[in-house]
Amino acid sequence: MRVTILVLALTGCAPPPAAESGEGLDYNELNAAAGDLVLYELQARSANACHPDDGSPAQRAACAAKIAPTVRAQPSCAIDAELRRIALGTLDDLLDDTADPKQAITIRYLDERLGANGVWLMPLFPDNDRWSLPDACDNLGSPYAVRDYLHAAGSLSRACIAAGRDEESDPPCFADDVLDRVIAEAHRRGMKVLLDVALNHFGHNYLFSDTAGHRAVRDRLPAGENLWDFGATFDAALVHPVIAGATGADADAVHARCPQLSGAPLARAAAAWHEAFDWERASFACDAPSLEYQLPAFYLGRDAWNPSSAPGDNFSNNWVDVKFLYHQESNGAHAWEFARVREYLFRVLNHWLARGADGFRLDHTTDWNSGMAPNEWKYITSKLDYYAWRRGQPRPIFLAEEFGDQLGMSRVSDIMTEGYVGDLTGRNGQNKDSGFVAGVLANSQRFAPHTFVMTALETHDEKRLTDGTGFDEWTGAGFWGLGATMWSTPMLLSGQELGEGWQLSFRRSDYLRSRFAADDRGALVDFYAAMIRARKDPRNRALKSRNWRTLPTRDGSYEPRLYVAAKWSDDGNVLFVAHNLWEQDVAQSYYLPADLAQSIALDESRNYRLVDAISGAQLGDCRRGALLAWNFYVAMGAATRLQWMRLEICP
Repeated sequence: MRVTILVLALTGCAPPPAAESGEGLDYNELNAAAGDLVLYELQARSANACHPDDGSPAQRAACAAKIAPTVRAQPSCAIDAELRRIALGTLDDLLDDTADPKQAITIRYLDERLGANGVWLMPLFPDNDRWSLPDACDNLGSPYAVRDYLHAAGSLSRACIAAGRDEESDPPCFADDVLDRVIAEAHRRGMKVLLDVALNHFGHNYLFSDTAGHRAVRDRLPAGENLWDFGATFDAALVHPVIAGATGADADAVHARCPQLSGAPLARAAAAWHEAFDWERASFACDAPSLEYQLPAFYLGRDAWNPSSAPGDNFSNNWVDVKFLYHQESNGAHAWEFARVREYLFRVLNHWLARGADGFRLDHTTDWNSGMAPNEWKYITSKLDYYAWRRGQPRPIFLAEEFGDQLGMSRVSDIMTEGYVGDLTGRNGQNKDSGFVAGVLANSQRFAPHTFVMTALETHDEKRLTDGTGFDEWTGAGFWGLGATMWSTPMLLSGQELGEGWQLSFRRSDYLRSRFAADDRGALVDFYAAMIRARKDPRNRALKSRNWRTLPTRDGSYEPRLYVAAKWSDDGNVLFVAHNLWEQDVAQSYYLPADLAQSIALDESRNYRLVDAISGAQLGDCRRGALLAWNFYVAMGAATRLQWMRLEICP
């Protein structure tokens, strides 16, 4: 279990001493389970969306009959009518009983056909779809401008859609139960589910739900409690949390002040009242029941240093659809406001862990504007570990997107995005030969052993791998396989295995065109599946090891077309990986230097064979270890992208 219990004396408004804030102390241990994942990123709205004019007759008929959410009107968008013709997906679609991607991208498909064992769900919470949107055609708003982190959007539930209700109805309708079923089905298949969150900001007009019965920061800090001492501050309400309703002392206090509130608005206002400081209670808003009006100090003030003093006093940059939260830990005059935000973010994530989520993708984890920094994440992740342990759950997995403090976050998170996508795709003109590949792979290991790097060639923020890289869908797949041979967490973006070339917008209605293409993409799916299956096979455990070495050519020359490396585990499993980088016939002789032969325990006098780690077929005859080390010959035709060869003693 990864828990670091630290001491933080946070009394009054004095800043904590540097040593007590976590600086210089041991960071969290790595969750090794992150290295066993092969992730699949998807947006529920687009992964199973369809267009009524696209695909086979059967697909068109299915699209016409599809239960799909409507989107809010954006009359200034010139293509709004066409966007509305797209039938968007739901979370229910992930539970359809098919392994055929032509019918749906489902949990069954990801498990049985593709072999991914981790699902990264892009944000599925109610979001800002109307205030200060970056583009007139952003008819979904932004998934990363969340307005309620404790519910899944009702527009992702078939039942809510059929009832004509969603998260803004009275009473609201949410997709929480569908998400529960998605997680349960994934777990039944041995898969993990990561939820995507962006916690340095909220969307405009955040609707504040919270855990019922927890002790508020306003009550803890005057008592001088050490919030870092999770055992001493243990709160039973956080073990199996439920969302606060419209009853109890807080609801009574709010109703006395705001008699017009009832139902969900009263429940949200009561949760805010529970957390409000005295000055916020004195000016508590009844006519605009959202977080920035009721608890303005949750947000960063205009000066980017102090918390907001009143509605409208907000830091702003070019992210016009969001408001930044207050994360300035070093501003000792407002330590209580900082602690309150930090505790709420913990409770949000703890809520979903208690419901069964296995971890989180953390968007934009550090930010010099809002003040969000690794020490805050260290607190949150450690406390989540602690409460997961109290529930008897496995440790959660944390995937961090990081631009500001990579070194700091590498010692807090389990997986980093860290730029591998841009490095290996080389869109700025790099000659992607074997020397370039070796350099990128070596760079991806620079955070070991603290964190894995996510070896992906597509994400929702990036272009498709065939765009501007020189790859076609097959050479791109071969380059993706390079990351699958490393100590890493490989990831596929939805549709990559189908050769999707369209960069889906995550702010507007869209769909995977490759699902409806007339040509069969099954062979490409099978290729990715074969790589994933070999990666997961315990007989090839060296692929996930930190031990690796690029092989030199036999004559000492440089072979740019072919990347060949040795991989070995500490318990003696050995593989050689060879990648034909481009579509050409290629052959080369390599050798194993004496120190490498010693590292992999190669006995010169024994007979060895090479076994194809993907097909299981023996490659060539048995050979003496001395001959294998002297002349390790690799030959591949233009259509062959890679060979992963397991070294075995001949029977």
